[in-house]
Order: sequence, then C-alpha cells, then structure tokens
Amino acid sequence: MLRIIHKQPECIGCDLCCDVAPNYWFMNDEGLAELHSITKIVGTLQFGEGWEEDRIALKEAVENCPVHIIRIEE
Repeated sequence: MLRIIHKQPECIGCDLCCDVAPNYWFMNDEGLAELHSITKIVGTLQFGEGWEEDRIALKEAVENCPVHIIRIEE
C-alpha cells in the first residue's frame, strides 16, 4: 500500500491529478482537488492510501502537479 500526502489548501484547481488518477482525486465544490478517501488530516495535509497497481498514475500526479503539493511514500 502506498501513502498519498496531499497539501490540499495549496491546490490551484488545475485538475491534473483528477485526470490522471480519478480513483483518488475529485474536484470539490470549491474547484480544488480533494482525495476521495482521506485516512487522516494533519494540519494542511490530507493523507490517503493508494494501491501498488496505481503507482504509475499516482507518480504522474506527483511529477506533473504544477504546485508540487502531492507526495507518495512506500
């Protein structure tokens, strides 16, 4: 299982993460990306979990986020 870390308040609403990994992110009513399943929130960070088979899509979200607010960890 991969751990997803998303600093959601700094999202600019570009929709890239939702496009490349729609099973993990959606655009909320404020026009910002948000994790579908949040396991915990610490300060401004949202935490979620990702499946190993989705690693490529999650990595694409990390690498292409224009404001660099997404991380994945083992």
